[in-house]
Amino acid sequence: MGCGGCCRYFPCLRFTIGILTFLAFLMGVLSFMAPAWLERNIQSAELRDADFKDYETYSFGVLSSGGVYKAKENLEGEVIETSKYVWRFNDSWSQWSKLEDQTVMIVYAVGMLFILISLWNIAITECVPIKNQSTMLIMMVVWDILAALCIGAAVIMYCATWHNNDDLKKFCKNEGEGTEFKAFSLGICKLSWALYGAVATACIVIFVTGLNIIAAYQAKSQRRDAAFRHM
Repeated sequence: MGCGGCCRYFPCLRFTIGILTFLAFLMGVLSFMAPAWLERNIQSAELRDADFKDYETYSFGVLSSGGVYKAKENLEGEVIETSKYVWRFNDSWSQWSKLEDQTVMIVYAVGMLFILISLWNIAITECVPIKNQSTMLIMMVVWDILAALCIGAAVIMYCATWHNNDDLKKFCKNEGEGTEFKAFSLGICKLSWALYGAVATACIVIFVTGLNIIAAYQAKSQRRDAAFRHM
């Protein structure tokens, strides 16, 4: 059987699986690196915002943090205020010193590793003639399920333990009336796009899992039909 045998039933299926898996991997990596899981506007009058007084907004991610920086430029004697997005990696790791924080990083990274393995399997399936492609596709189903579970677990653990993180607690704690910063409660912060991106990554991988199951069934059906024709 040549590569792409099951495309007899649905010519675009394998291509769709590859593209969606690749996009899920890119989105997952971007969400992992982006400083945009928890965000809020900066109130320069508050003492706890002294470190962020030059920012309009600031946000924390898994590996980095950053925000919209207010800069003043002197052009021909005229002071002009400009804004630019500034971010940095948390190279001191002070934000992720506790076990639950490290677990979020490790579990999420393992999920991305499973997606990468699935991409490698896709490359092998498309480029190398494999007699039993349905087995390879079932393996991809396993990798995708594990990836979705790991990424989903990382997001849930993050939301369940963010109040134990000293930096996030200081950043999001509500010192007045309103929502308390605790498990699954945002305080004065709000969810930012990178966390939604992580959830979307898990959802795309689950969708791709369904496509892989269909592709595996089609490959198995074609193999059975070919066996009948040679009887």
